[in-house]
Amino acid sequence: MNMPASFETIVRNVTQCEKKTVVVAAATEEDILIATTQAKKHNLARFVYVGDFKQIQHLAWKHRLNLSGIEILDESEPGQAVRTALNLIKRGDAQILMKGKVGTGHLLGTMLKDDDLKKQQPDQFLSHVSIFIWENRWKIFSDPALTILPDVKQKRRIALNAIGIARQLGIATPRVAFLSATEKPTAKMPSSTEAAELAGMQWDDAIAGGPLAFDGALFEKAYQIKGVPSPVEGKADILISPNIETANTLYKTLSWMFQIDIAGVITGGAIPCILTSRADSARVKFLSIAMTIYLSTCREQ
Repeated sequence: MNMPASFETIVRNVTQCEKKTVVVAAATEEDILIATTQAKKHNLARFVYVGDFKQIQHLAWKHRLNLSGIEILDESEPGQAVRTALNLIKRGDAQILMKGKVGTGHLLGTMLKDDDLKKQQPDQFLSHVSIFIWENRWKIFSDPALTILPDVKQKRRIALNAIGIARQLGIATPRVAFLSATEKPTAKMPSSTEAAELAGMQWDDAIAGGPLAFDGALFEKAYQIKGVPSPVEGKADILISPNIETANTLYKTLSWMFQIDIAGVITGGAIPCILTSRADSARVKFLSIAMTIYLSTCREQ
């Protein structure tokens, strides 16, 4: 399979993969239905909806969506929809879970507490990885959705999850920038001292630097102007944010203000999971479906 260079290449590669089934828990949200029917039209996967049957049908009629070939399991209560979706995966009737109109905490909490999934992968550490393209290169940042205020240990796990994604996207030796608002550690800014500690750790087949401000991490000119030595050299492939506010603001700025194509992937769990924000566009949700399938299925073949 060709190495992906764009989201279009990701979509094209997924069409050539073995077809998996995506089950959508609480599938009563219009952009979810638009994205999944578009993904089905592109032959990316098979889909099962778990949710209020009448409401799903109404939204499909409203947006003129073709639901033929999509099984709908009628379940109006979102919590039970999540449990039903997980049971389909555990039985082997579906392979990938997708969040619909249900709280992120409820969906992930149910998934993490499931005894069967715990046995499958006891050392789960979930993080949200956002993927976009800048100057014809994949760029990754984390974590805009799950861990609110990660400590050093958690930031290392977040970085390791992101490094794994980067390698799957063909970045053999990713450059990882641990972000702060300064390039020099200071006790007045704990994120800077934590970034320095993380940058000093051993990272197999990765280059780590920090603390780095966003501009010095991602832009060579800014790095050169600032003149603070870093092995990342303004060429970061991965940006690890100090907290969820920083990463979430970056995510919303890229997707809403600049309307950059972006995909979100949940990594580190026992099963592949597609989790997007309620306000994400159908385009972002479509790309997240394609990227999750590519990373969890196509790269294994």
